[in-house]
Amino acid sequence: MKMKTPHLRRFRLPTALLGLTALLTACPSNGGNGGDPPVPGAGGRLNPSRLSGQLPHWAFGNAEAALYVYSSEQLLELPEGKITAGGAVDIPLGLPDETFGLLEGCTFSGERSAPDAQIQFADILALKASGDLLGSLTETRVSDQVPLTRLYARQDATFKGTAICSDTTLGLDLSLKAGWNAVAMRPGGFSSAAPGTPVTLSFTPLAQEVVFGFKDTSPLVLRAGQPVTREVTVYQDGGVSGQIDLSTDVPGVVVTPGTLTLPSLGAQDLGKRGRGPLLRALGHLGTQAVTTNLTFSLDGNATTSNRSLNLLARQGSQTIGQATLSADIRVPSVQVGVNGPYGTATLSGYQGATLKVPLSLTPQDGLTGSVTLTLDGLPEGLSAAPLKVDLTANATTNLELPVQVAPGAALGEVHAQIGGSKVIPTSLTLQIKPARALLDVQGTPSSLTPAAQGVWVMAAYKTPTTSPFTPQVTFRRYVGSQVAAEVTLADVFGELLRVPGGDAYALSAGYSGPATTIYRLKDDGSVTRLPLSGSGGGMNMLYGKVDAQGRLWYTGVTSEEVGVIRSGLYRWDPATGKSSLIDTQNAYSSSASSLDFVASGNGRYLFYKGGYNSKPLLIDTETQAITPLSVTGGGLINSAAVSDSSQVWYETYGRLTRVNPDGTSTTFPAVDGSTVSILGLDRQQPDLLWLKGSGGIIRFGTADASSRVILTDMVQASALLPGGGLTFLTQESVGGAARSFLSTLR
Repeated sequence: MKMKTPHLRRFRLPTALLGLTALLTACPSNGGNGGDPPVPGAGGRLNPSRLSGQLPHWAFGNAEAALYVYSSEQLLELPEGKITAGGAVDIPLGLPDETFGLLEGCTFSGERSAPDAQIQFADILALKASGDLLGSLTETRVSDQVPLTRLYARQDATFKGTAICSDTTLGLDLSLKAGWNAVAMRPGGFSSAAPGTPVTLSFTPLAQEVVFGFKDTSPLVLRAGQPVTREVTVYQDGGVSGQIDLSTDVPGVVVTPGTLTLPSLGAQDLGKRGRGPLLRALGHLGTQAVTTNLTFSLDGNATTSNRSLNLLARQGSQTIGQATLSADIRVPSVQVGVNGPYGTATLSGYQGATLKVPLSLTPQDGLTGSVTLTLDGLPEGLSAAPLKVDLTANATTNLELPVQVAPGAALGEVHAQIGGSKVIPTSLTLQIKPARALLDVQGTPSSLTPAAQGVWVMAAYKTPTTSPFTPQVTFRRYVGSQVAAEVTLADVFGELLRVPGGDAYALSAGYSGPATTIYRLKDDGSVTRLPLSGSGGGMNMLYGKVDAQGRLWYTGVTSEEVGVIRSGLYRWDPATGKSSLIDTQNAYSSSASSLDFVASGNGRYLFYKGGYNSKPLLIDTETQAITPLSVTGGGLINSAAVSDSSQVWYETYGRLTRVNPDGTSTTFPAVDGSTVSILGLDRQQPDLLWLKGSGGIIRFGTADASSRVILTDMVQASALLPGGGLTFLTQESVGGAARSFLSTLR
């Protein structure tokens, strides 16, 4: 009779037998799995179909035997196989349940009497009538001390040669007889052992282990004050005995009794065979099996969960067994919901501010009274005091848990857990972002312009209700969160142009007539009117850049023909108030945007990014030299930066490219897997390139291509500060009203 015995599979888990390579791997020489060394017995003569002899120092009393068949991982009962209390062994081998091809999946060269042979390998195991597995029995050839393995063949066959199985070459020297054979298995191959060969019999104990066999393996349904009792059979593999301590790995779940005393297996008697020891091991309990009831209950540390529970057996400090059951644990508790944006448990916190975590608390299983919430796992710089909350049965309580974020708290993502007595643990993710200052502005500004100190922001836009109806724009200069200056101008665009050195230009919009003025704003709020004539570019001036002499470079129309508009490069000079056409040789786009030009920090170099019909250009404003550049890999440049020494960086398809001094270019892998755009080179750290990615702002080291992502809200605009660092603008909507914030990174 064959049967699958789950706990006996712990003895050996061989690889599926596909060819001789797997056979050799699956058949270790000693037949054990980590127990004590083999104990040799008395000498004898090999009988392939029978195992017999005398085991010295046998301490397990009467025992029985079974075949463990490799290919099917099945056990085969040997009803006549016996080991006496004195260690006398007499085990006739039965027939295996299945066979397979010896040369299956292999290429053979040499001499053979048949194309192949149907065979099976097996081990002989010793076990008690109660199903306790003791170890394996092995015969060893006296002449060379090589252990022998039993091999069953369906017919006579000889193989003398080489088998190539996958990438392994094995030598075969087999003379098989129909029935049981014995073979020596070595890394180099297989050879037959002749009947009558002098052998010694040995026993290899299994590592001592406790195996639990629960009669009922359904989930444990545990409730406060409602213990659950299960019947369990404790198998003493390897002959383990004595006191064992029982516990679980789930806090708050207690097992009773906490200790068991296992008898010595050697003192047990076989008793009646019934339907066989292996069948009893499968659930029909034998009279000698250690069977008991274990009770699982909850104490005050239990929390509601649905999880796996491990029953652990320890002897001294060593874990010698465990069993896993599912456990549905429910105690009076509170379910916590984190009401983050879009239904997530991820919230944003800002350096130097209090983050209020919106929570909903719902009592479970009859909980009433108060609970205390804690926020665990917070790093240095973040703190949250325990919060006591009074709850009403069958009602949800909404509240905010304050988290203090220190000004110097580390930026990045924090994974914390909301817990407390009777609180079901709930995970929470906090994204700590740079400090931000709320701006007192109307609407939602879309641009920042660096000043000598701080940045200029369009704070208000107002159209008078009486004639002349000329719009008025108010600009405020912020240093940190403080307003340092304010200027209101009529009939100007809402964007300012940076002037190297710290001033800014406001351009006439021409709403009430031709644009004739450019206003120069200083940090103190004073304004100088500069004349504007012959611009040739109109609104395109707003999308230009200013050089170190305060001259404004921009594109403008040079000629218009039927269906063709030609554009060139213009330069407005504040000393004369007039614009001059600088270049018509290179192609410039007839359309313009604020991204067309970027300027170096010192204002000497400009980079024109080009378009569909125009090439990128590097412009030296001192010499007026204009150098066309090629775009590596094709495509259009989306954003760029140019250094004070004329080195150009640009971005296409979200990837960075550096133009080298010799005209070659180097393209870098995607930064942190993010699609990026260039914000500019730091004014004080020339090796630092500021980028905007999908998750925030990125510091990119141009010397070593290192990068660091700084989590931020969506960046609406940014400005590089003369003293180093980056100021950026973010916005949020609260109750339908837009709010704007400034943050600065160094």
